[in-house]
Amino acid sequence: MSIAKLYGESFLELAHEEGISDIILSDLSDIAALFKKHPEYVKILDSPRIDKDELMKILNDDFFGKINHYTLNFLKLLCEKHIVHHLAECLEAYEDLYNKYNNIKTVNITTARPLGDDLVKRLIEKLEARTGGKIVMKKRIDESCIGGIIIEMDGKRIDSSVKSELLNIRQALIN
Repeated sequence: MSIAKLYGESFLELAHEEGISDIILSDLSDIAALFKKHPEYVKILDSPRIDKDELMKILNDDFFGKINHYTLNFLKLLCEKHIVHHLAECLEAYEDLYNKYNNIKTVNITTARPLGDDLVKRLIEKLEARTGGKIVMKKRIDESCIGGIIIEMDGKRIDSSVKSELLNIRQALIN
């Protein structure tokens, strides 16, 4: 098990026991987005050249009162270990276990163009009825699909893209 996965899962266990797993998920998601937008900030927080007390002051100045104190302490722990750059992986492990606890399925949808809100809503309703759980949809645009849709959930893939259909026709003609 990777360090990030161990930290993420351990943090979820604590958050779940405290009844604040939703708050922590939101905090971690916001911080991961901030770190992605400002990679130089992560380099500062990960730097072994900066004194530990100075790093803690930076974190307190930037986050105290803005995020849950458990999240702030988690960031401090990552800083002390110089593994802040693994926060996105910690978030992924946290979110995976959070979704299992809350019967949430992540569905990856790939289309050539953005789906309309009405179509997204109907698709989510059908998938929730089929799975009996809540659906979180992650949408991706890939113009090479040409048209149609690719749905990935629980390790299964339904590919009804135009590109895939054309490849199937081509393969049938060759054989």
